[in-house]
Amino acid sequence: MNSLRDGISGFTSFLKGMSVTLSNLVRREKITVLYPYEKVDVAPRYRGLFVLPFNEENHRLNCTGCTLCIQACPTGVITLTKHGAGKHGGISDFQMDLGRCMFCNLCIEACPFEAIEMTTAFELAGTDRNTCVFPLTALAQGGAASVQTNMETITNALAAEAAAKEAAAKAKGEAAALAAHAPKPAPPGGTAE
Repeated sequence: MNSLRDGISGFTSFLKGMSVTLSNLVRREKITVLYPYEKVDVAPRYRGLFVLPFNEENHRLNCTGCTLCIQACPTGVITLTKHGAGKHGGISDFQMDLGRCMFCNLCIEACPFEAIEMTTAFELAGTDRNTCVFPLTALAQGGAASVQTNMETITNALAAEAAAKEAAAKAKGEAAALAAHAPKPAPPGGTAE
């Protein structure tokens, strides 16, 4: 009698479990998506692929090559080549190896020029390790065209700055030459030689 009671109790428990399973199968909203064909919205604060913003007003990238992002990066994934110096300085090469990146956001927080941002792009998979290395043309907003415009703007600004310095030095030299050839005024109360 005891075994019959246990059998009936087990069978009713089985039916209760199956009713829960069937109700979830039929009544519950489906949340699974067929990924490559359907995509879910990513949270706005998601840390994805990096981008170097292009400033349309100045016709250049915001990056000045200060290397603060390199110093802040704990895994050393950023390399850059500085182009020029001073207020017109910029970069001629910038690479990020996202295969080693932790997406920690420290490079963005360290940048005082808002020259690097993270997007919500997350499809970064590849079959080769070198696909994880993103050059400047892949990271710059606007691609190769914005990189070319950036280089032209920086080169022109550096050339104008050098010409202005040369003109100022020439003017200073001419003023010094005129001052050297000018007659010396007579001292007060004395005779001039």
